[in-house]
Order: sequence, then structure tokens, then C-alpha cells
Amino acid sequence: MIPIQTADSLLFNKPALITAIQTSPLTVKLLQLGCLPGKQITILRKAIGNSPIYVQVGTLYLALRAEEAAQIIVETELDK
Repeated sequence: MIPIQTADSLLFNKPALITAIQTSPLTVKLLQLGCLPGKQITILRKAIGNSPIYVQVGTLYLALRAEEAAQIIVETELDK
């Protein structure tokens, strides 16, 4: 069984595919921001302490808190 990987654990500049958003109070906010299943997400930068995390989702650039990025379930090329 493959462990669940979340966006906060991605390596820099290694794209992944969003597969789901975990159910939480942040779910609607993340979906409204464009973090939709099927979109590609890439970590561009992390601040000291790993929060905020600067990501690219499709053509959008977002700064997410680590807790928000941890709600985004992803699949990398290695997972396939």
C-alpha cells in the first residue's frame, strides 16, 4: 500500500497531480483557490519553518500555510 502524500511534503520543483482535498474546514477555501483534483501542483519556495509555502497550481501562484498544503493529497510520478 502506498502511503498518502500531501503537498507540504513535496520536493522543490517536482510537479505532482492533485488527487483529492481532505475534508476539513479548509476544503472549500482550497477548492475556491483553484486546488482542484487533476491540476498539477509544484512547490516553488518554502519560508523558514516551512510556512508559508509558495506553490504553482496550474497557471496560478499561491502562498499556502503548511496546514493548508497538508490537506492537499497528491500523486507523484514515483507513486504510479
